[in-house]
Amino acid sequence: MNRCAALCLVLLLTLSSGAFAWRLIRIPSLTDSDFSSIASMGYDIANSSRSEGFVDVMVEDRFVEETMLRFPHAKVLPAEWAQPMNDQSRNEFGYYYGPNENNAFWANLAAGSDLVDTPVAFAQSYQNRDIYHVRITNAGSDAPVIFFNALTHGREPGGNSALIDFAQWLTSEYGSDTMATFILDNAQVYFVPMVNIDAYYYNLPSGAPNHRKNLNFTSGTGIDLNRNWGYMWGYDNIGSSPDPYSETYRGTAAFSEVETQGLSDLMVELMPLGGFNFHTYGGYLIYPWGYNNQPTPDQATFQSWGAQMAGPVGYDWGRCYEVLGYSSNGDACDWEYGDQGMFFFTPEVDDNGFWGSQNDTTLIVTNNLECRSMSKLLCMNLLGSVGIEAQEYAGVGEGVEPSVDISANPVGSVLSFTVQGFGAPIVSVLDLSGRVVARVSDSGSWAVPSGMSNGIYYLVARENGASASRAFTVLR
Repeated sequence: MNRCAALCLVLLLTLSSGAFAWRLIRIPSLTDSDFSSIASMGYDIANSSRSEGFVDVMVEDRFVEETMLRFPHAKVLPAEWAQPMNDQSRNEFGYYYGPNENNAFWANLAAGSDLVDTPVAFAQSYQNRDIYHVRITNAGSDAPVIFFNALTHGREPGGNSALIDFAQWLTSEYGSDTMATFILDNAQVYFVPMVNIDAYYYNLPSGAPNHRKNLNFTSGTGIDLNRNWGYMWGYDNIGSSPDPYSETYRGTAAFSEVETQGLSDLMVELMPLGGFNFHTYGGYLIYPWGYNNQPTPDQATFQSWGAQMAGPVGYDWGRCYEVLGYSSNGDACDWEYGDQGMFFFTPEVDDNGFWGSQNDTTLIVTNNLECRSMSKLLCMNLLGSVGIEAQEYAGVGEGVEPSVDISANPVGSVLSFTVQGFGAPIVSVLDLSGRVVARVSDSGSWAVPSGMSNGIYYLVARENGASASRAFTVLR
């Protein structure tokens, strides 16, 4: 066995053992073949970017020197990016929410707000911990569902922080922020904060920091829950691995793990319109297909929504291979869309490595604000796509007859509509705050101004005290 092969074997056997200290190393990767070469060496690939030309690999501390000799232009990233530090005493994971802190947060949020249901266990983890969801809504049980989850990988607390931030924003701003009010008045928003709860506990500083997969150690070092979903499971050995020691080990069969079984059963029961599967790190927004880098039948929608959500906050967006330089099969996004027809995206939160913000809240706050912006737009787009309507609107009037109808929703450049039952109505476009942003004729079409922001609006017709309205989404 040559020296390179020997090192690869050692890496495969030890990278997930949790027995050592870890470091992230950033390797310049200018071409797809560079990435493929690095991947073939058996490294735990933590992050990559085709646009910026690098690959981050997770290396056990004693292999850092040898890795740097192999890649002399590489850079060793700060130690706190790679694992939680053992000297933290004030909190479980510094400024991130640890597992017990999550439990307390969600219980307190439910106790303090009538909008928030008490956490409900919907499945058991491999080690028999409760995996729970929390519903936040001011709508009925027949309202459409929007779904957020985090910590499918146990070493990605930044996604959990972003999810918690959005829940806090919805509840604290309901009644004062028109967008928060609209979302909760028209949707049931579900949160699953810790999908891989066993690994999150396992990663506490006194345990085995840096564990990604679940804790089913029947063979190997656990199963990658984001390679265990049923759509195109095991499509090839590049987008997932048959090796039980690989960080992308897919398991023995689709849905072999209780965590993915439970989460998929919950989604089938709720049938959400779509949502976010939060991961870290890198600053990307990923959509299907992951398994073969081909566009889906709804590529135009994924692409336009992705641009709208990710562009303003500086995230790259696209399919997995387009953004990261590798494929991914058996992942949640492909199943959610390909098997169930749900519009899900995977935000890779732009954290410093996996744990880099544990001692500094500055980046966590920035990341949360960026993800909050994307989460708000996702909710608005999803609700607009199913024609959420407002037959009455504050400050407009109470009449629901005559009527306003819109022929297509969402709207790109031209709004086509019909107004019935009026003589000579005043027809206006209002934003969610009730502000008139445009006056339109009742001739049946209106050219959307090029500078008009994407989002939810109302077309309102009024005459002699009678009024009617219809919601629509501007989406380019």
